[in-house]
Amino acid sequence: MHGVLSAPFQPADAGSSIERDMDDSPGFVLGLALMGLIGGVVLFARGLVAYRRDRLISAVATSSLDGLAAGEVRVSGLVQAVDQLLTSPIQSRPCVWYRARIESTDDSRRVFLDEERAVHFRITDGRGQIRVAPTGARWEIGTDFDESTSLTGAEPPGLERRRGASYDMVLPDDPEDMTDAQRQAAIEALLAVGPPAPLDAADGAGAGSLLGGTLGTSGGRRYREARMEVGETVTIVGQAVPWADVRQQLEAMGGGGNVDRAIADDIADAREAGELAASPEEAWGNAAIPGFGIGRPTRPPELDPDAQTPPPAKPTDHEVAMDRYQIPADDLVLARAPGGTLAIYPGTPQVATQQHDLAFLLGLVGAVMAVFCTLALGAALTGTL
Repeated sequence: MHGVLSAPFQPADAGSSIERDMDDSPGFVLGLALMGLIGGVVLFARGLVAYRRDRLISAVATSSLDGLAAGEVRVSGLVQAVDQLLTSPIQSRPCVWYRARIESTDDSRRVFLDEERAVHFRITDGRGQIRVAPTGARWEIGTDFDESTSLTGAEPPGLERRRGASYDMVLPDDPEDMTDAQRQAAIEALLAVGPPAPLDAADGAGAGSLLGGTLGTSGGRRYREARMEVGETVTIVGQAVPWADVRQQLEAMGGGGNVDRAIADDIADAREAGELAASPEEAWGNAAIPGFGIGRPTRPPELDPDAQTPPPAKPTDHEVAMDRYQIPADDLVLARAPGGTLAIYPGTPQVATQQHDLAFLLGLVGAVMAVFCTLALGAALTGTL
């Protein structure tokens, strides 16, 4: 009969499903609150670190380089090369510092290269200049290159792996200070054109081996490189100390002069293992010849019979080069003193002081998020949610 009323249709397990969702909701909220609490604490911790570093650079006034006194200083200026330049391994750019890393993008996360190097450099503000010994520095420099291979395995645009040595000698700034041989060598190097080297050699000897191991051609790779080049503006917070004190610290680390930490560590390990040679000639061979390291040996080196023998340099050329490398003991150098810090930032002091602002704001957001997540976590645990 049409007048018969029937109960609305309802699946047999609908009520139990709703009850299960309600029973599971505290656990779901508990998980979200826990993840939010952890994330908030991490953001808050990073914000505190950013705040401390921001106060470090803000607490010291910028000093002019023409009237610098010993002690803690904040200086800013343009980067200039002193006697050496580095060649970055991923983009082959001349620089005074780089940090490079190459790793696979698969689950293995195999690291092919993880390298950081720096050489002494100079900064100038137009009125004065000072040498920077960057051993132990904290580099607040962002990444210049961060790319990965494509899905088809093609290398990213801008990748230009280093083919030769990581160091290069800096010729005199004034062409009048160059010898005829140096000037001719610079011209020949500029005009020389060689065949392009393959990106990946089949036997692993080529570009891949120059970057700290065989890269191979299978699997994806991620390339990251940060660097500081000549001509960039930087702000540095550190200690202005006499070169004699800085040299003593470097020698205590296992080397003196313009030596980077990787070389100093190798020397220290060799000395501890008793593997150091008895003389420079025994250890280095041709490299022990005065002037050999700057391409101007003062006597003919021992070469392969088929090699072209370059003419030896005059002793006066070596003396001129040594004058460029030697630093008066009482000259002030910007360095990291024991118990102090040496922080290097990109840009002017205004840009440097703003660098940590975003991280600090995110830290405040993290603190608020951690408070709310703590309240939600307590409500979920006590069943009052």
